[in-house]
Amino acid sequence: MLFKTLFATTACILMTASIAAAQSPEIFVGYSNLQSEGLPDRNDPNWPFNTDFFSNRSTLHGVNGSISAFWEGIGLTGDFSFGRQGHSNDFTGGRDERHTDTFYFLGGPAIKFSQKTRVQPFLRVLAGGAHTSFKVSRQFTGSSGTVTNSFDVGSTDFSAAAGGGLDVRIGDRTKLRVIQVDYAPIFLRDRTIQVLGSNGVIQPSTLEGQRQ
Repeated sequence: MLFKTLFATTACILMTASIAAAQSPEIFVGYSNLQSEGLPDRNDPNWPFNTDFFSNRSTLHGVNGSISAFWEGIGLTGDFSFGRQGHSNDFTGGRDERHTDTFYFLGGPAIKFSQKTRVQPFLRVLAGGAHTSFKVSRQFTGSSGTVTNSFDVGSTDFSAAAGGGLDVRIGDRTKLRVIQVDYAPIFLRDRTIQVLGSNGVIQPSTLEGQRQ
């Protein structure tokens, strides 16, 4: 089956602590900044990071969590992340809201270079799935009460990720993840392109150069 590629780049800059000990699972939770291609609402060209990379993408803010187990530097990682781009507009008597969400659930091998030193770089290659959803709603309060109308659509597709980062030990069982960057494409099916594209969730024309 022919797959399509969406969201060509994911950049996760994560600053938090993870629990770790030799030969014990490492648990991480941190902030995620997802730079996505193919969404209609692109980054503001007037913001500080006005480069070609950011101006052609949309920012989704969220959270990333993972659990990893290593044996002599070789291990397995299970990873989950969530990113949202949301907009709201208040008007007399009501409120409009719309948001696009992306969920990643991935797993795969990882390599950590020297678990015994203070500075610990790592690499990983993951595969799994990603769910992209879009919801728009309007709430209006009038003489007859409050009325809410909403519409949502979504799709789940194969996804993969390749990247790495840098952990710094700051205690016996605590580390600071200074940075983590992953390239995480989502391979859209023809049906997904049709459903999400026809509802304005993605712009298929901007993805032509990245389809497989």
